Amino acid sequence: MILTGTIANLDGSYKHIEAEGDTYEEARENLYALLEDGQRLITIRADR
Repeated sequence: MILTGTIANLDGSYKHIEAEGDTYEEARENLYALLEDGQRLITIRADR
């Protein structure tokens, strides 16, 4: 499963990141692991 996350940066800009996992939970953990200091994950989209 691939999840796409929308990230909010401290400067107010946004970007998208993707993470993959065998389950939703694993992909979600991988998505959070990609966050850098000061970034917030504001949405998660799952393409099925």
